[in-house]
Amino acid sequence: MQQLYNVDCLKLLPTLAPDSVDLVLTDPPYSSGGLHATTRKQPPSTKYLENGRQNSHDFAHDNKDQRSWCRWCVEWLTECHRVMKPGAVIAIFIDWRQLPTLSDAIQMAGFLWQGVAVWDKGNAHSRPRKGGMKQQAEFIVWASKDKLSQERDVYVRGVFNQPKPRGAFHITAKPVELLEELVALAGPGGLVLDPFAGGGSTLLAARNTARPAIGSEIDPTIHQKALHVLERQTA
Repeated sequence: MQQLYNVDCLKLLPTLAPDSVDLVLTDPPYSSGGLHATTRKQPPSTKYLENGRQNSHDFAHDNKDQRSWCRWCVEWLTECHRVMKPGAVIAIFIDWRQLPTLSDAIQMAGFLWQGVAVWDKGNAHSRPRKGGMKQQAEFIVWASKDKLSQERDVYVRGVFNQPKPRGAFHITAKPVELLEELVALAGPGGLVLDPFAGGGSTLLAARNTARPAIGSEIDPTIHQKALHVLERQTA
């Protein structure tokens, strides 16, 4: 059963039962696009270009400064901690700019930081940087509620090489194949939660691997498109 709600996650999370979720897997707004303050204040459709072209939609919570973004993360991470089962894992996509801040926020919320995995998006999805290195990877910060559970016989690799999906309507969509590997952290039949469901890829990955999932998406247009994606994939 996949349930996708059109609501702010900070309104949905308090309604969920404590100690009920086996895995939180999510891709929150990074609020980091652009090197300067003026650029960061631009909408996501302008900041994040796809093959040199401007995107067609925006999403919320992507224009915060560093301190307010950290504070906001601690709020929803604290609620995630409450609803997760002891020993359960949380895995969060992030870029290099916000990696240090997210690592702090996840510990402020009470989690035990377990490490950082790497998503190599491939050479085609990064720009060369004269005199330096390409930023062709994003990261997955992962942590556990209390001590990591040893009851789940699960082994997931720490470096992923799937290319960025083509044709996805959401600007920041992640490969469903990658998400299918990550939802294994929930254990067989475990409940997956995505507070920032976006285009619904996490819910789709959970369904493809016979796991129930709950997601929230604050933007009504993106929410409706995600529902269509899930319905189309079901058919």
